Amino acid sequence: MKLIENNPFRILGVKANATPSEIRQQGNLISQYLKIGQSAKLDFDITPPLSPLERTSQLIELQGSRIHSTEDKILHSLFWFVQDSGVDKIALSHLTKSKDIEKALADFEKGCRGFAVGPDSFSAILNHSTLEIIAYVQHKDLGRLKTAIAHKFSIVSNAETLALLKKLVAPDGLSTSVSKILELAMPRLQELLAELVPSKNSDKLMLKIFKSNSVIYPELRNDAIEAKVKKINRLIDRTDAEREKALEGGYSSSMLVDVPVLGGLLMDEVKAPLKEIDSFLGKGDPVYADMMEKIYTEVNYCGVLPFNKFIEKLNSNSNAGLSNGALKSSADLSGIVRLYNRATTDLGSITIPIKVTIFRNRDGIKETHEELRSTPAPRVNLERPLYRPQYRPQYTPPPEPEGMSGLTKLVIAIVIFFVICLAMCD
Repeated sequence: MKLIENNPFRILGVKANATPSEIRQQGNLISQYLKIGQSAKLDFDITPPLSPLERTSQLIELQGSRIHSTEDKILHSLFWFVQDSGVDKIALSHLTKSKDIEKALADFEKGCRGFAVGPDSFSAILNHSTLEIIAYVQHKDLGRLKTAIAHKFSIVSNAETLALLKKLVAPDGLSTSVSKILELAMPRLQELLAELVPSKNSDKLMLKIFKSNSVIYPELRNDAIEAKVKKINRLIDRTDAEREKALEGGYSSSMLVDVPVLGGLLMDEVKAPLKEIDSFLGKGDPVYADMMEKIYTEVNYCGVLPFNKFIEKLNSNSNAGLSNGALKSSADLSGIVRLYNRATTDLGSITIPIKVTIFRNRDGIKETHEELRSTPAPRVNLERPLYRPQYRPQYTPPPEPEGMSGLTKLVIAIVIFFVICLAMCD
């Protein structure tokens, strides 16, 4: 809990809205103790529940620079205590004198007025939420922690109450804004959550905490979506690079097995980020549709490109008069068929351009797979479905029937010509 335990106001032994003279007075007291080799025990050490402080003269001198600007003062006061009302004074007395956390919490809650942030409640809400964060180490109630943080940040995400806090802790400071404070405070909060709840994803936790905050949540959501999109694009790029490497050089039967595996792995790895994008935007959103198009375009390549390599080799052998028996017997298209079957299932009712191509390629490759497994042996020149034009294989035309001489062809052509002429005369 470094954000609170190492808070400059705590090190100086004061509340966050202490006057300059109060800060100097505490500084002199700490220095006097240090001169005789002792450490001052101050009310705002709040030890316990916080860990003991080991102050040095250098540490004390450093704190002035940590609370120099308006933003510095507001940021550190947000994670400390202020005194702006009689309720605050009573509760802080219970906290600093008797260290009675539950009593202090109960007193602060009276001043929170139902936790509706306003001029009469913001200081009690700030104090209550700070103490709830401190108490989390003992009670381990994640719900209480999340609620406390949500209440705390409702103060600085509202321009009116932020102005009240600024007036309280930095009355002579320059003006600031909600965006500036949040820019500084959100990364600190993320570090705090990672420290307090290491088993939870801090990004997801923050989204849950600020679900109802109309200022903070949209920005968090956009950041989360952007992160998921980047992750999916990295996975697609990696698959593309691995596929190209696997398809380098001439055809080998291992291509029919290894490359479809890459497509299946891609579909596995994008499930989680896709689900999160869906939860934020829905399947009908253009961002989701664009991601699906990119993913399944790559999946299609992982199926059709190794298949085309096989067909090219098959046609090359036929053109060279070589036997295709061994080539066909070693060709296993089952992995490609499974890849396309899974892709068509995953796409379901989603409408994206690549879907038509995937269904067409699945049907054509499945037909070829069944022909290769049939008896008697399949034809050398297998008919193909229409693939994506840039990856459509070149087919060998069927051989002319044996026994037909050149003279016979000429006679047939002359007969056809005369038949056409007679038809035109009629």
